[in-house]
Amino acid sequence: MPYYQLLKQRRLSLRLSIQDISSQTRLAPQYIQAVEENNLAVFNDDFNFIRYFIRYYCEAIGVNWNAIQPEVDANIAAYASNRTTKISDGTAENKITKTKKRASAKKSKPKKKKKKDHPIRKRLNYAFNKSKNARYYRIGVLVLCVVLVLALINWGISYSANKSTQTAEAERQAELAKKEQETKKLAEQRQSSTTSTDTIEMQATDKENNVYEVAGILTGSKSVDLTITMPEDSTVVVYKDDTLVSDSDTETVYSDTYTQSISVSSKCTIQVEIGTYSNNKIKINGKSVTFNKTNWQKGEPAVLYFDIVKTLSDTSDSSSDDTSSDSTTDTSTDTTSTDTTTTDTTTTDTSAADTTYYTDDSTYYDSTATYNDGSGTVY
Repeated sequence: MPYYQLLKQRRLSLRLSIQDISSQTRLAPQYIQAVEENNLAVFNDDFNFIRYFIRYYCEAIGVNWNAIQPEVDANIAAYASNRTTKISDGTAENKITKTKKRASAKKSKPKKKKKKDHPIRKRLNYAFNKSKNARYYRIGVLVLCVVLVLALINWGISYSANKSTQTAEAERQAELAKKEQETKKLAEQRQSSTTSTDTIEMQATDKENNVYEVAGILTGSKSVDLTITMPEDSTVVVYKDDTLVSDSDTETVYSDTYTQSISVSSKCTIQVEIGTYSNNKIKINGKSVTFNKTNWQKGEPAVLYFDIVKTLSDTSDSSSDDTSSDSTTDTSTDTTSTDTTTTDTTTTDTSAADTTYYTDDSTYYDSTATYNDGSGTVY
């Protein structure tokens, strides 16, 4: 692909107009268009200005000037050569026009009748050997031969330059293709490495209320990567431990796809609220999450909770530890704590016969279990 088409393609890929580039670089729009159309005549044969302009344009849109410089120089040289040839052709045409005018002026004068019996070969022999101007005729023929030889040499140089340019372009394209393959290979290796490092585990701890436990992030990627498809325009608000994430906004309406990366360094809870839920597809670090509509009514925000833990057993262990600790504290400090402990014990006790299990990605969930957070609230 020629360099000027490469520049135009790069500008279009950045979704920039010629006026945008002109405003950014303060270069005249007609010069930018002339470069993309390879119309070097606009620059009035100021070849140094052409090189400067193209280099400045490359820097503005992020194209490597050193990679295309040989092609630009060759293109300018070819243009200069063609320009010189056209000028010389124009001069020759002017001379021919003047000669025709002189010939027409001479025709108006009476001429002597030519001898019909005089052969052309004898006239040429006479002109080059016996006439008074024979010497000048011979010099003229010699000059004409020299001009023809120089024209052939110039054509040979131009052909060689074009051939070299084509060869250099082919080598450059081969080098770019090789680098692109290397880059693609490195990207695949990095993606494979990232996939193996960021493997997470997920299970629903309260499926009806869309509460999930996520393990593997604290030892892997160190970030929660949230992706939500948006069949309908909607607001998306994200909280981390009841604190609004800095990149999140309660008023912005998103469309198509919403993405958010949340850095985590310890156990926390990520809360996601989708203002207008319409069978959105939700993923955490590439792992799909199912939204349960049991306790959700249409028109209300869809809320999901993700407890980030080191292992899938941390949440249950910490809950039981908190419950036992709260029970001991209440017993020692308040005489009414005995009733509270009794109530908590009653609510958390479930029989094996009434226990119902749900399966979600090979994970089991106890729908009859209730929990006490230690503050007296049972849920």
